[in-house]
Amino acid sequence: MDANEWTTLFPNSSIFGKYFNYLTTEALTRNIIAIGRHCLPSDSLYPGAELQDNDIPVGPLTTFVESIPVITADYGKAISTVNDQMSKTGSVLIGVLLFFFVILTIIGNVLVLLAVFFHAKLRTVSNMFIVSLSIADLLVGIVVMVPATLNEIFREWILLKAFCSVWVAFDVMLCSASILNVCLISLDRYVAIMSPLRYHLLMTHKRALILLSVTYTMCILASFVPVETGLHNPALPNLENLTLISDKPQCVFIPSIPFVAIVSTVTILLPIVVAFVLYYRVSKEAKRQACFAGILIVPSKVLLGKKMSTKHVREPFTRKATITLGIIVGAYVVTWAPFLVTNMTDAVCRCVPVELFKIFVWLGYCNSLINPVIYPLFMRDFRKVYVTFLQKHCPFKKRLKTVNSRKVFFKETGMTMT
Repeated sequence: MDANEWTTLFPNSSIFGKYFNYLTTEALTRNIIAIGRHCLPSDSLYPGAELQDNDIPVGPLTTFVESIPVITADYGKAISTVNDQMSKTGSVLIGVLLFFFVILTIIGNVLVLLAVFFHAKLRTVSNMFIVSLSIADLLVGIVVMVPATLNEIFREWILLKAFCSVWVAFDVMLCSASILNVCLISLDRYVAIMSPLRYHLLMTHKRALILLSVTYTMCILASFVPVETGLHNPALPNLENLTLISDKPQCVFIPSIPFVAIVSTVTILLPIVVAFVLYYRVSKEAKRQACFAGILIVPSKVLLGKKMSTKHVREPFTRKATITLGIIVGAYVVTWAPFLVTNMTDAVCRCVPVELFKIFVWLGYCNSLINPVIYPLFMRDFRKVYVTFLQKHCPFKKRLKTVNSRKVFFKETGMTMT
């Protein structure tokens, strides 16, 4: 039986019309016969309706025809339910992972702030930039990353509608402040190495405050002003109408090409270029100073009867100047360069997949997690504070000291531990 004969028998059955759009006549016939054999009782067919291997029923089959939409609807509901459950499970797992990143970001930056607050030796001009960076990264973790995590879990904006534009503005401002603070730290290290004798004259508390004030002013002008006034994209006011692009409320930031070009250049691209230039100059100067120190120090040690290799003199200078800045620049570029390229590309063609764009956004957020690890742990003063804190408050450290003291006591007295 061909398609025309089948349509003649069942003129009012819309489901068969849908099947014919996707399947051939032969495949449709076999599928319908299989459904009939597995789903229909034997008494549902009128007398004279028999199912053959390669044929279709010749009777009215009223019960059979009426049951097909029900079977199809139940199957569709089951598939939809399974997909929804899998999607919710995946969202929850992603949310747990992202909240773990948020907690680590908050804890790491709080530890940096507490270390500076409770130890006067750390309250230097140089550490003012580190404190500023930690404050910016702490706010990124609290104000920016928490709502972003909720978006990934619920797949919609569940917070206050008016907070959407504020969240977007804070996102742009705090991430820009974090990046520019990294650039200020690199500049501070550059001045300290290039002009060590004049550093305290060049980098005073007043000048450090001026640099920080200019930095945060630039960040506010690049975030709150255009976002709250709608200048970021006058043609698409989606931050006011959260259901403009979707049935569910979505807080999606869709900037225009001029906005992306200006903000990305000022807050990401230029700091990357500056960081690379500073790293090159610092590494070159560090090698020069290391060679000069080796020429002066090593011969004097030899005259005093002590042997010392130039390598032992050069390593402290090189490690302090180049490795630390290399890690700073490397982490900065790895976390923010992909977002820079993706953001500019998406602004031009709107062709970047949403999930890929989110991955690069969160990679940039992770820079706020990496910063409190890089800067304090690679600075000797911060390391001493952390080690002292762990020795005083870590219960495992206390227990280990108790066990070691008992071992020494029993060894000296000749007694055995029980």
